[in-house]
Amino acid sequence: MKAEIETAIQEIRDAFGCALEIERDADGGAFVKALNLELGPQYEPDRSWVAFRITYQYPFADVYPHMVVPNLRRRDGKALGEAFHSENQAWEPPSGRQPAVMVSRSSKHRDPAVETAAIKLAKVLDWIRTR
Repeated sequence: MKAEIETAIQEIRDAFGCALEIERDADGGAFVKALNLELGPQYEPDRSWVAFRITYQYPFADVYPHMVVPNLRRRDGKALGEAFHSENQAWEPPSGRQPAVMVSRSSKHRDPAVETAAIKLAKVLDWIRTR
């Protein structure tokens, strides 16, 4: 695993204090699943894992997309809404395919010197929590 990816994983551990499942990819990147993160009381379940791949191009490549539990629903019965995609979506690390809901929040004009994988995860979580 590239040093930049190892640093990114440690920054996620430090920022979120959650357990992580890490699987290396064949190119020097990693598949990361952050466990038991709070999504907010408007969701059922209100906690989820959040999974994403940090590719070997990091920090120059965006960390995208982020995946959450496949059974995510809004408590008020409304649709999850924009940028949530559940049909035919899956988290696909080397250990095997898992159904998931994709949260599509790309950062088209990101600054690789500023936006880390941990900051991106924080932004995605904030976006989910404010829907």
